[in-house]
Amino acid sequence: MRRHWWQRSAQPSPDAVPAGQPAPEAVPPSLLAWAQVVDVSRLSDKTVQKVERHLRDYRHMIPAQRREFGFFLVAAVADQVSPPPPADAQPLDVLATVLAVRRRQLGIG
Repeated sequence: MRRHWWQRSAQPSPDAVPAGQPAPEAVPPSLLAWAQVVDVSRLSDKTVQKVERHLRDYRHMIPAQRREFGFFLVAAVADQVSPPPPADAQPLDVLATVLAVRRRQLGIG
């Protein structure tokens, strides 16, 4: 029986993830709990634009620049949200969570 391209692409290949690869890190429970209660209403549009740009472009930055700008943005976000993000969360996780919560609260995501 012939399979169409969409049927082939709908199923992941058994070779898509090589055996022995570690599973992606789980989201810390503290970040999940924070996402449920964080108030992002004071988050400025300018900060949101910087976070969106960073999340879009971080793969093209050198590691030191990526880390430095990530921590800079987390500090800016922490000043504008309540309560502040958990200390054990990674900067990219915090930034992505803030954008998702903001979109949910505005009803656009």
